[in-house]
This record gives sequence, C-alpha cells and structure tokens, in this order.
Amino acid sequence: MSGENSRDWKGGRKRNNEGYIQIRIYSGDFFFPMAVSNEHRNYVLEHRLVAAKSLGRCLHPWEIVHHINHIREDNRIENLQLVSDLGHKQITLFEKKLAQQTQHIEDLRKEIRLLRWQLKQDGIIDKNIGNSGGRHKERTVAKM
Repeated sequence: MSGENSRDWKGGRKRNNEGYIQIRIYSGDFFFPMAVSNEHRNYVLEHRLVAAKSLGRCLHPWEIVHHINHIREDNRIENLQLVSDLGHKQITLFEKKLAQQTQHIEDLRKEIRLLRWQLKQDGIIDKNIGNSGGRHKERTVAKM
C-alpha cells in the first residue's frame, strides 16, 4: 500500500534531503500547478506554499522564498521573504560578509584582551576599574 493507505503515512508532510518540509497537494487544489512543476509530483515545498497562500496566487518558478532566520523548517509567514534570484544572491552575500565581519570583530576583541593581559603581566600597564560603567582605565607604569 502507498500514500494515505500506507501504515507509514505521515499526513502528507515530509522532509526532503535538503531539510525543507514538503506538503502533499492534490490535483483539485488551487496551488496544484506549483506541485506539478516540481520534480516531486504532488508535493510542494511548504515555505513556497505558505508564501503563495499569503499572496493569494501561485508562485512563479523563478520566485524565491527566503527563510530570514535560515531555519528551513520555520515556515511562519513572518520568517519568509519573497525575493528574486538576484535579490536572494545579494542577501546571501550581505549576510556572509556580515558574519565574517562579526567574527573579525570578535577575534580582535580576543586579541585586545590577550594583549592587555600580557601588558599587565609584564607590568607595563596597571588596570583600575572605576565607576565609569565598567570601562577600563589604564595607566602606564614606568618599568624599573
């Protein structure tokens, strides 16, 4: 037995190899043309279906639905953004660059902490924490 009659039937909802949720859709459904254009006939990617229902129309094959938080199974409408291929590439490049810059900033902060620790160990600076919101006050100490 297969489909709904199968003991393994999960209600027409499954996860594909890329981690996206797919929803079984039937020929009488308004959104069925989105499934037919898909290589997995009778299934449509859930995030595309959610976006299409929100817009009240089928999505074109070239329209991309972007997961804002990058969690592929989070298909809430507030987490989805309809973009063009170019727009999606721009978002992806921007997010990648932002992640690189964030990591670079964190690496620099670690290096600064290490350098301050080394200077303190060498007796070159003396750190005093005042009541200035936890900011460090540094003063140079003359080495003897």
